[in-house]
Amino acid sequence: MNENLMNEFFSPNITSRERATFEVGIKLGALYHILCGIPISSDPKTIKAIEKGIEAAISSQPFVEEVILKLNVNKIRGSKENPFDYDEIRGEIIQATVILKFQSIKVIGKIKWVEENRYPLMYISDIIEES
Repeated sequence: MNENLMNEFFSPNITSRERATFEVGIKLGALYHILCGIPISSDPKTIKAIEKGIEAAISSQPFVEEVILKLNVNKIRGSKENPFDYDEIRGEIIQATVILKFQSIKVIGKIKWVEENRYPLMYISDIIEES
């Protein structure tokens, strides 16, 4: 679906800035909910494969310029000695950045675990209007 056709579904009262922030919010939510519950071990090759795979998947969505995913290795439970001792990805493990550009608006959205709230906060860290 091309951008002009997509625009028919959005109110003409929505600015490019609002649309860009909407788009990055969708991508952050998808990234987070795709990851939660995936089995994971502390094996660095497994962690890197999950990071790169999710980065590639989210990057394939419209308007995405870059995705950076880091899983917090220090918060992954499990031992290499016991093959039945693995973990699941949960909010406190996820740290991500999505950089998106819609028309002339670049939005940087992030997911960061906020320990004092025990919450995976999704937020806009910057909005840049490019000329």
